[in-house]
Amino acid sequence: MKNIQNEIKIGLTIVIALLIAIIGFRLMQDVPIFRPSLQLYTVFDRVDGVSVGTSVYLSGVKIGSVNRVELAGPDSVRVVLNLSYIDGIPVGSRAYIESADLIGGKRVRIHHSGQDEMLPDGGYIEGVYDHGPFAELQSFAEDVKPGIQRSTGNLADVLSQIDEILKDGGKEDLRGTIATLSSSSRQIDRLLQERSADLEESIISLKHIMQNLDTLSTGRQSQLDEILENLETTSQELGVMSQELGGVSSELHVMMQQINSGEGTLGRLIQDPSLYENLDTLAVNLKNISRRIEDEPGHFLKHMRLIEIF
Repeated sequence: MKNIQNEIKIGLTIVIALLIAIIGFRLMQDVPIFRPSLQLYTVFDRVDGVSVGTSVYLSGVKIGSVNRVELAGPDSVRVVLNLSYIDGIPVGSRAYIESADLIGGKRVRIHHSGQDEMLPDGGYIEGVYDHGPFAELQSFAEDVKPGIQRSTGNLADVLSQIDEILKDGGKEDLRGTIATLSSSSRQIDRLLQERSADLEESIISLKHIMQNLDTLSTGRQSQLDEILENLETTSQELGVMSQELGGVSSELHVMMQQINSGEGTLGRLIQDPSLYENLDTLAVNLKNISRRIEDEPGHFLKHMRLIEIF
């Protein structure tokens, strides 16, 4: 009888141990014990950092974990998800592998599609590997790396040239230049200190002048407006005069063209030399006649009768 009781105790212990093992195993796999679970599978091209037990999240809430990770081909990995979300996952949802922290940890995030139809148990959900900002930063670094290398090489060449210049006596020249600049700076500072009073007086005088100008413009605003109006009127009149002078200039130009071409009396007088010669001969004859009248007035009066004169 005692043997039977011992066997029953051993059997009960084994059963209880098995139950505890099953419950622990399901708890380790995030499989609900007293409620149904949903199992979905997805395929990724890579699953860096994802392993059995990796957490699965929906809207920031953990709803399950990765149950199994296995190769489905040379460029694809099959991942099985155990979910405790009893409301179901809609058709069209996606599973993203993304960074969970800064040290390389990963997690699976399900993006809810919002459709009414739900995925069945054992159904397929599309998988997307999210490279994250660190991958983008790495890609950017790879893109700018050649430029940085070229810039570094150029900077090294420039530093080498500067070093060669300094080795060839450039240090002394540089020291001399710095000393000259320092001396010039001290001289300028001393000059400013010596002339600070004059500068201050000049600034004060300029300030008084500006104040006087402001006062003058404020008290004589109407006169300034009148002067500006007169200047505007004068400018308009000058414009009219300029137009009239332009017309006169055009007429003079036409007259000069006519004179140069020999048209009119002046033109003929200038262009025809015979008129000038005749006028010159006439002037000579008139001069001779006048001289002869002065020398011999009786020669011209002897033919005149006295009665005709008086």
